[in-house]
Amino acid sequence: MNSTHLIYFIEDNTTENMLMKLALQKLPNIEAKFFSNGFKLLEAFEKEPAKIIVTDLMMPEISGQQIIHTLRKQSKETLVIVISAQEEVNQIADLQALGIFNYVVKGDHCLSYLKKTIEVACYLLDEGYQF
Repeated sequence: MNSTHLIYFIEDNTTENMLMKLALQKLPNIEAKFFSNGFKLLEAFEKEPAKIIVTDLMMPEISGQQIIHTLRKQSKETLVIVISAQEEVNQIADLQALGIFNYVVKGDHCLSYLKKTIEVACYLLDEGYQF
């Protein structure tokens, strides 16, 4: 069964946000909402929880890690994908301990990898996998 999945994206860089929108617009069965501010994403999540969150890690108002901490208090089931230029192994391990679904390093092929990661996440949700 292919249901529509609500996905929230948080990226403070407007260029990267636009590229993400372009790269992901043709994914089937998703409703994507984009945010440039983490607090607005958290506010929206309280009203309408998303099945998948894609977050940048380094942002001015609130970090991706703080967003994940807050989300985990509200929902353990939401899949979180982090997309960041940070490659510090300890930081990635800390995020994995918070239960992220995947970590995508920004680079030349990150958007195609992110697209594939979202497709896999949607497939697993459709198949009823519990996280």
